[in-house]
Amino acid sequence: MGWKTILQEWQARAAALTLLVFFSAGCAAVHNPALERARGAYERARRDPGVVGRAPVALEQTRLTLEKAERVWAKEKDVIEVEHLVYLTEKRAEIARATAKRRIAADEIQQLKPQRD
Repeated sequence: MGWKTILQEWQARAAALTLLVFFSAGCAAVHNPALERARGAYERARRDPGVVGRAPVALEQTRLTLEKAERVWAKEKDVIEVEHLVYLTEKRAEIARATAKRRIAADEIQQLKPQRD
């Protein structure tokens, strides 16, 4: 395979990708599965009473990151930035759940201390 053939293949792929991006950006309500995942992660955390009661700051950070991802998608359709923000949203939801579990466990330990003495 010569360089000319490789270059032609690369140009064809680049043109196809450009068309895909162009047509995707042209649609007013393009569905983004990554945003759906982020919304689901936030909603699961928001519905968890332990997270709401024991990790409200982490939950708020999750919400703010999700909102930023939604704004970037709505205004810029920047797939890479949205994917990054979705990743952060999912991780922040995990942090919120882990924080809540840790605080619940710490509370249980404190309640068990008088029984031990």
